[in-house]
Amino acid sequence: FLLASVMVLFFECCDPRFTVYMGKDKFENEKLIANGFPEDLWFHVDDLSSAHVYLRLPLDLWQQLQVKMYPPEGFPTKQNKESGGIKILTRDDYESVIPQQVFDDMAQLVKGNSIEGCKVQVDVCWTPFANLRKGPDMPTGTIGFHREHQVWHLKHVDRDREALKRLEKSRCEKEVDLVKERAQREEEERARIRKHNQELKLREKEERKRAEEAKALKSYAALQTDDSLKQDNKSWGDGYQGTVEECREIEDDFM
Repeated sequence: FLLASVMVLFFECCDPRFTVYMGKDKFENEKLIANGFPEDLWFHVDDLSSAHVYLRLPLDLWQQLQVKMYPPEGFPTKQNKESGGIKILTRDDYESVIPQQVFDDMAQLVKGNSIEGCKVQVDVCWTPFANLRKGPDMPTGTIGFHREHQVWHLKHVDRDREALKRLEKSRCEKEVDLVKERAQREEEERARIRKHNQELKLREKEERKRAEEAKALKSYAALQTDDSLKQDNKSWGDGYQGTVEECREIEDDFM
């Protein structure tokens, strides 16, 4: 199923920077689970059947989170892996870049697309796409999690008719080649890392050059000082050594 295009439902939330999408049914959800982006968040009504709804962060916000994941510059490197510098993002991390109104819209959308959940107060669970786990023995449309502590909840969600009406009014259906889009996204990320590495190497080269120039300048200044002293010695005669007695004799002569 990974090679086929899929019909995806898109919605406009209260913040146009974010992309909101979901599958039409459990079979198309399988394709979404297999081809999400690292900046995606997954939402679902807790303990009830509902749509799988995804929130895609804009790249500038995602890159802010990457800086927290891979300090200090936001890129995975051998150094920060070995030093334990990779950070598992927390709820606070995500809430620092996503407005609460966006979370509210996501909660209304999954609640409104749950046959049972739309009638009662519900909790909505959400987690990063990378935390989704799909095992070969799992039924179609179901998922698990790699880390339960990275599954968070929006508690006691009641229906907001006006918000749901606004979201459903923005619904549009598009055919998407998920595999192609994911490949393009991965290539963009590799290109970004290559550019960063090239810039890093250039900075390091320039820093080495400046250090070498500073060292050479310091050596030249020291050499000049030494030559100047030798020249001063010669002006007082070949036997002049700069001793205290010789300096006193020069002062007496001057007086």
